[in-house]
This record gives sequence, C-alpha cells and structure tokens, in this order.
Amino acid sequence: MARPQAGTSPRVAESLDETFWRAISGIAQPSTREKFLYLTIEEFGTLGPGGFRHKEVVDKLGYTMAMINHYFGSRGGLIAEAASTVYDLYVDAMARGVAEAPHDPQERLRAWMTTQVQFALERPGWMVVLNYPDLTLENPVEFNELFRARMTLGFELNLSRLAQLILDVKTGSVTEIELTEDNFDRARYLGDPRLVELTASVAMSTLGSAVWGAGSHAPSRSTAEALALRDHVMATHHSNVIRFIEGEEL
Repeated sequence: MARPQAGTSPRVAESLDETFWRAISGIAQPSTREKFLYLTIEEFGTLGPGGFRHKEVVDKLGYTMAMINHYFGSRGGLIAEAASTVYDLYVDAMARGVAEAPHDPQERLRAWMTTQVQFALERPGWMVVLNYPDLTLENPVEFNELFRARMTLGFELNLSRLAQLILDVKTGSVTEIELTEDNFDRARYLGDPRLVELTASVAMSTLGSAVWGAGSHAPSRSTAEALALRDHVMATHHSNVIRFIEGEEL
C-alpha cells in the first residue's frame, strides 16, 4: 500500500525532525508532498544524478514507491519538479544575496557573483541538471512542457537584475527599486546591445567559476594548488570582472 494503514504513522528516519525540515524548506512541518520534494532536493544536490536513489527518499519518509507516482507521476517527474524548484530557490537566493550586500554598486555586483558560486558549492548535483537537462533528466520533454516557461521567466528576471547591477556600477549609484516578475522591463535591457554583451559575459564567467568552485572541473579537482588557491582566485576573478566593467563604455 502507498500509505500507512489507518491510525498508524509512517516510520520516518529520526534525522528528519523539525530542525531538518526548517533548514531545507523553511517549514517545520511540510506536507507529505513537500517532504518528498525537499528531501529529493537535498539528496540529489549532494549526490548528483549518478548517486541519487529515489528509494532512499521513500525509505527515509516511511512510505512505498507508489507515493512518488501518486504525487509526481514518476521518478522523472519528481526530479523534474525538484529541478524547477531549485531554480526558483536559486533566483531568490541571488536577489537576497544582493539585498544583504553593502549599499555600494561594486559590492552588490560582487554579491551577485559570490552568491552564485556559494549556491553551486551547496548543491553541486543540481548544477549538472540545470546546465545539462537534456543529458541528465530522464524525461526532458516532460520537463520542458511543465517547467520551461516558469524557469525562463526566472532566468530573464535574474539576468535583468544583473544588467541593472552593471548599470549601477557604471553610474556609481544603487537602484533602490527591486526588480520583480511584475515590473522588470525585458525590452529595456535587450535594447542595449553592449549591455546585453556585458551581462552575458559576467553571467558566463560567473557560471564557469561556480562550476570550478564546486569541485566539478575534472582536470583540476585533484590539484592541491588549485584547491588551496580556490577562494583567492575566485575573489580576484570577481574583482577583475568589476574592473573590466568599470572600464567599458555603454
């Protein structure tokens, strides 16, 4: 049976207490469906597509495999929705990182870059999926149909925020109005070719440093010198990016 018998409770792993759920979901007592989703996010983020086992999620929650089909249609459906949810968390984390930075245009841009690296360090397994969904997801067609439009909106909002941070560095000011899904002007940022180029360059270089920082770069991951210098090299890279932007004309 998919659910415990009436009057009984599932045998949940002792580690899955209120502290655990609050840490990974922000909720002390998430619903059963949310528990499947957030535990998958946690396990997959740590283990990656090669090490993740959905049976372990089921076992820890005290249910049977049928519950995944009940809530998500399939194992692939569970992972696809988890990937989309992780991207929502990523966009929110990027905005929060900037909001918590010092009230300075250079520091806010630096926060955008360092937050992306930190997010990758905490969830290396999802870095693979978000950047190579067609290779890592079991049903990329289903993923595209259900979640692509939602993720595209988050992607455009995130890059619009980055573009505004770049403009702020150029003007030496801080834009006080937060860009949201309801007020960001996509056409405004796309209408400036040089701004589009700079935004893409910052985004791609930051993604590269995030992948490398997360330990996923095979040629250097066993190099002691590279690992020892990681934080210094990434901080210097971010400073170089900011200096490059300051020297460019818009």
